[in-house]
Amino acid sequence: MAPGYSTLPADWASAILGRGFDLRSLYANVDAIYGALGSLGMVSPGQRADVFRAFHRTPLTSVRIVIVGEDPYPDPGQAHGLAFSVPSSYSGPRPVSLSRMYGSLRRDLNIEPTGDDLTSWADRGVLLVNVALTHKVGARKPDLQLWWSFTAAVLAVVHDQTRPIAWLAWGDFANNIIDEIPVTNIRHRVFKNAHPRAGRANRETLAQRPPFANVSAFLGSDPMVDWSL
Repeated sequence: MAPGYSTLPADWASAILGRGFDLRSLYANVDAIYGALGSLGMVSPGQRADVFRAFHRTPLTSVRIVIVGEDPYPDPGQAHGLAFSVPSSYSGPRPVSLSRMYGSLRRDLNIEPTGDDLTSWADRGVLLVNVALTHKVGARKPDLQLWWSFTAAVLAVVHDQTRPIAWLAWGDFANNIIDEIPVTNIRHRVFKNAHPRAGRANRETLAQRPPFANVSAFLGSDPMVDWSL
């Protein structure tokens, strides 16, 4: 198995195993995907070792905000295991989803990001997770059958936390899986939007209703949310 972020860290693994989830089978299925397609550049993220990056950068006890997306970018070089984030090593154009997210951040809080890597958010307690953690290049849909129950278990573990947590659900897959939990913890609050890549949708877009200032107001000043990048 590849080193790096190829398995969950101990805190997340223990919590998810405690809900009866079979991590061994999941790891074997992910290994099989990368064994067949990884060397061909046909699976995103491009590196097997990046799949569980979000959970290593954001320990369970640090989670204050959960941003739930849909699937990794279709270009394997753009994805590195953090939803909507692009590694600093990538030299291509900024993805549309990230550009629109940054536009919302700019309008809402007058913050102008200086890079496309969202690792600093992850390190400050923003869990950046997609409903599906892999996507076969060229496939019309991500690997939902493989990942749905895992991501539902992750979100259920987050829901068990007693501190205030803001949930940002972007896109139909994200909204549907959060509705399935559902989020009833009175110390948590859900903010729903269309996926950033959607120009028009049946939900309010990030341009129509930016969530960042509202999330900051909900979580308060202990400590204040730092959205800078």
